[in-house]
Amino acid sequence: MRVGARILKTGIAVTITMALCRLLKLEPAFFGAVSAVVNMQPSILLTVKTAKDQIVVHIIGVAAGLLFGWSVGGNPLTMGLVSILLIGVYMRLGLQGGISTGIVAAVFVMGSGQELFLPHAINRTGVIFAGLTTAMLVNVLLWPPRYGKQFKAKLQEENEAVVAYFCCAVQEYVRLENEAPTADPAVRARVRQLNAETHNLADLLLREGEMPVVVSPEQNQWLTMAEKFIDYNSALADKADRIMDLLPVRLERRHQAGDPPISDEFRAILAILGQGCASIDRINAKLRAALIDGVPVEAEEISEGYWEKLTVAIEQWQPKLTSSYYVHALIEAAVTANEIRWATRQGKQLLREVVHTLGNE
Repeated sequence: MRVGARILKTGIAVTITMALCRLLKLEPAFFGAVSAVVNMQPSILLTVKTAKDQIVVHIIGVAAGLLFGWSVGGNPLTMGLVSILLIGVYMRLGLQGGISTGIVAAVFVMGSGQELFLPHAINRTGVIFAGLTTAMLVNVLLWPPRYGKQFKAKLQEENEAVVAYFCCAVQEYVRLENEAPTADPAVRARVRQLNAETHNLADLLLREGEMPVVVSPEQNQWLTMAEKFIDYNSALADKADRIMDLLPVRLERRHQAGDPPISDEFRAILAILGQGCASIDRINAKLRAALIDGVPVEAEEISEGYWEKLTVAIEQWQPKLTSSYYVHALIEAAVTANEIRWATRQGKQLLREVVHTLGNE
């Protein structure tokens, strides 16, 4: 298990809270430790927000415990009814994350004798505040979260993985004849996981208002371009999925037709489709260099030469379209070509935006 800064800070916050509660004779100290753990969030802003919610939750819980305990008594029936009431109140206020601690606060106060209600309420409040204050201070002062470098590294890892997955899908389609696809299904899940992780880091950056160090003086523009890059990666993964989904269908169709040999004309089409990944690799390498490394690059114009070459190859193969078998083959080739076309055009368009916006040309 890798012990990160957040884990270390959580342990430190719990230690300080327990020691502080014992020093101030606040009991039970473990409630303060729980409060510290709950409030040790992955970002400073989330820590502050959670602390605010905990204060509101605690005040409502203690107030309910005082009101019902003093007026009705702290019997099991009253505690159950108060718990139901508090759940409804917290849900209505959007404080679902504090339901358990709020109910514990109310039950803790109600479980005391009536003459000890106020001292217990004050003690409980001190315990909670000790935990959440310690968590806030530790999170801000000790290794405060910095997501800029993590985000840039994850963004590069995601794009490299997505491009490799897309090109793998294209190559699997090109080489597929009579054998089952060899692509690892776990790669698709890994690509989706990377996309989710990158989105999460982008959200944390937005919450913190923290930006990575890049060459552009307008760092908000950098993050805008980075978000577009994430969206491009996600869409490129979708395109790869569509090509991957064609593979078992194409294989089954060929088996049903008796695995006929692939004609020279169709092999020419497949060869052209396979060449499309070279452009996608080159364009995405430029995108990573410009956006992540801040290296000057040149934008690329959208060219129709590749697609004209593909059109000629399809026209030469068209006389073969004598049955539904060949029509399906044409549809599959058209779908694959369309995904390559989108990846190339969209990549060049995004590259042009990045170069123009960040001025690194």
